[in-house]
Amino acid sequence: MSPSTGRAVDTLEPRLRDPEPQAEQPPARQDSAEPLTPVVTPVPPTPQPRLSPTVLVVATLMGIFVLTWFSEWTRPAEAVAAVWWPASGLALGLAVRTPRHRLWLVCCAVVVVSLAANLLHSHSLNLAVAVSVAAGIEAAIGALILRAGGLAEPSLETYADLGMLLLAVITAATAFDLTIAAVTLASGDQQAAIEVLFAAGPRRAAGMLMVAPLFFRLPPVERRLTPAQAVGQVIFGLLVAVLVFVVNRDFSVAFLAMIPPVWSALRMCLRWLLFEMLGIAVIASYGSAAGFGPFSFPRFGPNLGGTLLQAFELAMVTIVVLIALTVSRERTATARLGASELLYRTNFETSLAGMLVLLRQSDGWQVQRHNESAAGLLPQLEDGVRDLRELLGDAAATRITTADIQKRSGALELEVQGPDGRQFQMGVVPLVLEDGTSGLTVQFLDITDSVNATAQAAKEFARAAEVQRALSPAELPSRAGWEHGAAAVPAREVGGDFYDLRIEGRYAVILLGDVMGKGIGSGLLAAATRTALRSANPAARPGEALADSVRIIDDELSRSNAFVTLGYATVDLLTGATHLVDAGHGLSFLVRDGGTVVQRLAGDDLPIGLGTFWAEQRVDLAPGDSLLMVSDGVLDGWGGSVDDVVDVIRRLRSDPAVDTPQVFAEALCRGANPDAEPIDDATAVIIHRDMITEGSRS
Repeated sequence: MSPSTGRAVDTLEPRLRDPEPQAEQPPARQDSAEPLTPVVTPVPPTPQPRLSPTVLVVATLMGIFVLTWFSEWTRPAEAVAAVWWPASGLALGLAVRTPRHRLWLVCCAVVVVSLAANLLHSHSLNLAVAVSVAAGIEAAIGALILRAGGLAEPSLETYADLGMLLLAVITAATAFDLTIAAVTLASGDQQAAIEVLFAAGPRRAAGMLMVAPLFFRLPPVERRLTPAQAVGQVIFGLLVAVLVFVVNRDFSVAFLAMIPPVWSALRMCLRWLLFEMLGIAVIASYGSAAGFGPFSFPRFGPNLGGTLLQAFELAMVTIVVLIALTVSRERTATARLGASELLYRTNFETSLAGMLVLLRQSDGWQVQRHNESAAGLLPQLEDGVRDLRELLGDAAATRITTADIQKRSGALELEVQGPDGRQFQMGVVPLVLEDGTSGLTVQFLDITDSVNATAQAAKEFARAAEVQRALSPAELPSRAGWEHGAAAVPAREVGGDFYDLRIEGRYAVILLGDVMGKGIGSGLLAAATRTALRSANPAARPGEALADSVRIIDDELSRSNAFVTLGYATVDLLTGATHLVDAGHGLSFLVRDGGTVVQRLAGDDLPIGLGTFWAEQRVDLAPGDSLLMVSDGVLDGWGGSVDDVVDVIRRLRSDPAVDTPQVFAEALCRGANPDAEPIDDATAVIIHRDMITEGSRS
């Protein structure tokens, strides 16, 4: 919880829960080439109720008071510091569970409670106040370090967390040491100040290191013991501690006390482990003060013996917690691997795609495992066929198991054909087992129907495109004094572009249209529209010809909810007089003076199917002039704007290589990137008047 919430109640909630033991998982079936049985993940345990925050605060402050009084009461008379100081751990634990904006209040409470306990034993009011104030400073410094970076609650789950805890404990204990030593030195007792400097710190640090983690968020280690077994493990550790620190008097066997907590670190959760080490510390402190064990105070003196005892406790807690965290990391990694394997096995078995695991053997690649979908796609698996070549044929097996696949780091997508003609889409991933055996994981689907449908659709589109091309002029007519050209680059789909150029007598008709939409339907409407327009008299005015033709196809356009954009022009081949209507087309151009002048001939009228009247434009084609019509596919091929197309027209007309109208039309339709697949039909039709016409000769 962040400090901004202002809720000390939530922040002070202790973490007193351990994860419930998980049920033993049944082993997965390992028989070769058999379907795998998915394993069900157990339901997480229900969270246990937490201790009331108010009760926690009151109980912790009472514990600080009792432990402070008890530590001073059991302190040897000749010692400069108490034998142990667990109250510092309680104070630090309470501070780290308090919101930042209330930390000062908790530290003041620690000072007051410590002062009350210290006054019962201290003969110096100044020293009692100094010790109590130093205890509050110690708790504040440790809490600020542990919650650096805005942490709402410190944790002890990683090596970094342990390092941060050690840093906080050492820094806080050092601050306490320096404060008390400074006060003692100020009182004039230099020797006592030096002794306090070296004796008080380790005791405070040991108390914080053993008790404070009980207030942290601890790793949810899976419990390998029942509660009765855990209690027995703790009792065993305490009995060993009694033997080492009460019965024994040999310094060399002190390490034996660490064996039970190290063993417990491999089996128990960290919270139980901390309680066990706390009990060992209590027994060690009692035995040492009573003159028993490897750190006997009568042997070493209370100051040196206490320092040795606390150094042992610090080493024990650090080493055992480090082992426990290592075990936790290993179990977490194992659990993640198990979950990953479980997910893989579940996906393997329940996948709608066929799944195979292949291993290389002396006689080729053999199927070691498969799922039910694979058996459905390859029924021979149920008959015991395991050889890949027998299942898919030599050609398919060779493609799947070729040597270059083994060298790939990722999946390879393939389409192979089985011996019965079925088509399979396969994903092949290299697999290397622990023993170094080469393997492959193959996921495949039967795409025969899809391939056949695609091929049939391609044939239908090809046929529709042929019909559409058949409706265009196979060979454009010619007339002396006039040249023309036309080109069409179809897109992938059948489109609605159509054009025509007819010459009958002294008149020529040039038109280019586009039916809304794509597909066969648009192509059929384009064919119908072109047929209707072809029935018009070439000598008729364009507006009249268009109105007569629209009556023929109006019903088809209405039923299809479609419309047609069209540019339609009639040209008098003797005079060059040209009449043009623009039904929403807008891509007709008058090109003059060798391409230096390009005039767009666009109208404001609606397309066929939306409008009923189209105004005529009159232009005269002088010798050297051209009338050009293009579709929007040409527009897209040259940048998407009319200005881009105008620039291209000027450039192509000035290019010596573009020497005929036909070459010019083809160049326009190719676009700026001839290798790119067009997204729309590109069509261009042009009629050009030579510099010397037949009429001028006469």
